[in-house]
Amino acid sequence: MKSTFPRTLLCRRVAVAALAIPLLVVLPASRVRAADHRESPTADGAPEGDITDFFGFLDPNNAANLVLIMNVNPFAVPAEVASYNFSNNFLYQFKVDTVGDGSEDMVTQVLFQPALKTECPSGQGVLVYGPAPPAMAGATNTLVSEFPTVSACTNTTVTQNGVTVFTGVRDDPFVFDFGQYTRILNGSQDVFRNIASSALGPLRGRSLHTDGTSGVDAFGGFNVSSIAIELPATMTQPTGNRINLWATVGALSTSTVAFGTSPTWTQFQRMGQQAFKTLYVPSAKREAYNATIPANDIANWSSLVPNALNSNDPGGNTPAARYQLLDSLGLFTAGAGAPALFPQTFFNSDPNLLRELLLPDVLRLDLTLTPNTLAVTTFGLQNGRRPGDDVIDIQLRMLRQLSDVDFAGSGRPGALQLPLNNLAGGDRRVLAVLEGTDFIRPDSTLGDLSQSGNDRPLLTTFPFLATPQPLPGDNSVPPGTTGFPPQQ
Repeated sequence: MKSTFPRTLLCRRVAVAALAIPLLVVLPASRVRAADHRESPTADGAPEGDITDFFGFLDPNNAANLVLIMNVNPFAVPAEVASYNFSNNFLYQFKVDTVGDGSEDMVTQVLFQPALKTECPSGQGVLVYGPAPPAMAGATNTLVSEFPTVSACTNTTVTQNGVTVFTGVRDDPFVFDFGQYTRILNGSQDVFRNIASSALGPLRGRSLHTDGTSGVDAFGGFNVSSIAIELPATMTQPTGNRINLWATVGALSTSTVAFGTSPTWTQFQRMGQQAFKTLYVPSAKREAYNATIPANDIANWSSLVPNALNSNDPGGNTPAARYQLLDSLGLFTAGAGAPALFPQTFFNSDPNLLRELLLPDVLRLDLTLTPNTLAVTTFGLQNGRRPGDDVIDIQLRMLRQLSDVDFAGSGRPGALQLPLNNLAGGDRRVLAVLEGTDFIRPDSTLGDLSQSGNDRPLLTTFPFLATPQPLPGDNSVPPGTTGFPPQQ
């Protein structure tokens, strides 16, 4: 029998060697992949099942309702909107763990099928099953029912049996200067924004734009295919105030199904928290990661996450010392970095804190907290995830202040090792977190982690994602496809 939702879920101790880097543990030998877009070979070959983002949050207009959104088809070009469909052979699922063990207790499943043009002008029908207890939990699944809860067409919003569904093309809401992140890793740049003079010497980065930003959103101007569902939170049958959420995509296990047997789908993609695979999972391990389940994350993947700084460290390598170091370098001041995520007085005595916040890789949602609760909580990296949340900055700020990275060199607790090209034994990923932001938004707004700087305005009502990037040359309002600022 499952236990109730425990705080001990976050306090399991795992014997893992301390790591000496804050981000990726192994620099991929192959090309760096763009965030969770096209992040593994299988995803590259199946864009209809490549989960680019997953969102789970309470509707700000009705806190009794749970909103679940999964995006696929990365880098969808606005000029070819009609070519981006969902796969008729994939099972798209939203999974809910109601007791805290990383195994699903309720699932909402989505299937797509060809449709006659007279039925669905878009050419695809959509069937939604559940929410219901899984007929088969884990990485292999069957349908929870013979009869769908919702039957509709893509590119429409429909409410049936208390469940509201939208499926279709939307603007990609993910915001990240992935190009500069890649340059930092390969050594052609040092930080996201140029610092002409510092205690570390000059740090190469992007220059300031006239609009007060310096970052370039690598995902601006592209669309995705979205599955958005809103339903009463009570339909997930929570046993307490907290639930865990994640999304998966499974491929039909066989092309034909014998009479009298149920078809099965095998998971090849999953997503819980934002950018976890991007920041922590090496490319060589992502196929294996995508095939595993959250219940096994602590056992399988704890070694990928660094220790957290300990306020009781006898050598003084504490969160307070890290705060003082970053502050002395001016990295909490406007123009040079983002505000601190944690105060200097933040106390932590748990070296596994980061693992507890990040594993299992699920979104943690407290149904009693206000829909817009942000920042690190006592039970997770944040409370759910909304389309506008500046999730990259949340990760960068957390890591620069809490990761127990061996910055020793001068003997000063938390001090940065010099010269820069020898950082962490030649690993430059530590530089990506120094400023705590990729500077997509003007400096005056960086303190607001509920705004990501999305290139099109997000909707305030269901389905909450921005309308698609229009065809090039379309004189719509807001105007047509976003172009990149000049590259630097």
